[in-house]
Amino acid sequence: MNHESDGIFFPDGSVNGESSVPHGLNIELLTMAREGKLVGIRRTRLDLVQDWLDTGLTAEDVCKRLTAFNRDVIRAVLEAHAEEYVWLRECSFLEFGSGGREEQVVGSDQDNGLLMSIAPDPAELDDCTQSIVIALDGAGLSLCEGGVMVSNEAWRGDFDSWLTRLTSWLSNPAEKGSWQSGLILDFQAVFGSSDDVLLLRDRLWEYVRAKPIAISLLIRELTDYRMPLSFFGAFITEKDGPWQGYLNIKNSVLAHLTNSARILALKYDLSPSNTCERVRVLTELGHVSRKHGEQLLDAWEYLQRKRLEIGLSCEEEGVPSHNYVKPIALDSEERKRLKAAIQAVEKLVRLVQAGTGL
Repeated sequence: MNHESDGIFFPDGSVNGESSVPHGLNIELLTMAREGKLVGIRRTRLDLVQDWLDTGLTAEDVCKRLTAFNRDVIRAVLEAHAEEYVWLRECSFLEFGSGGREEQVVGSDQDNGLLMSIAPDPAELDDCTQSIVIALDGAGLSLCEGGVMVSNEAWRGDFDSWLTRLTSWLSNPAEKGSWQSGLILDFQAVFGSSDDVLLLRDRLWEYVRAKPIAISLLIRELTDYRMPLSFFGAFITEKDGPWQGYLNIKNSVLAHLTNSARILALKYDLSPSNTCERVRVLTELGHVSRKHGEQLLDAWEYLQRKRLEIGLSCEEEGVPSHNYVKPIALDSEERKRLKAAIQAVEKLVRLVQAGTGL
């Protein structure tokens, strides 16, 4: 992006030394957000990801950089809205799931919430939050099909409301979808104060560790896991439908690595939120063998890089992003890596299912 102004922009976002935007906020993104011209960000995002991959960065680094870029976009959108809805500055914008773990890929959608210390006018709150998610959608962060967005009343509230809601979801399977437990345990503040957000996360993790039923429900989500490899080592793919012959590497493999690493991080009270960092700490502490830890990191790297490549391809073709690969279309080396990834993840899932003291 090229900065265009009569003045000289400084790294802190000031013009000719005089502060014009909050420290650390990208002035160009803020200007685009103010003017409602964030559509071009989609192309910029794709070019950046392609450049990062071409220069040899690991998938882990690419995902972290992409998440940071998306957060800059989010902060610009929130700052632009806060100029009209001043009460927004007293709120914290939460990012859940892959965003909270710094693991976003091309095509990652919105998973967000709003922690509020005040109670703005309900109609104004609805207008503001609806405008925010639409602006983010226009900037290439698509709307969440599951409704995990600030525009949904269930994903905003004060501290006590959030704590009650999250612990209720974790302790009562009738009140949540099976995907929510993992999603709601990984979150960070992107805009606003992070103090209450960190406290909320600490309180939530304390609750999970102290409630056997919460842990058991987390583990129960792994019990239906079936390794997508047959006894003879053949890939188990979709039997029919548009993805016949394909394998969903996110739902069938990567999600189980993410969930298992999270459960072990909960058990051992480990601070990292990123899956790779969790695996490294688990390995360093001896909870996972060094060889297995290396296998898991290699699995994550292969699967996430594949998702990044698929996302770029889908964007270029103008079709919705997906997480499917066709094993028969892979070369022998890729098939070998995919099998190794599946086997490493299955070993971790069995480790968690066996209890290991949980």
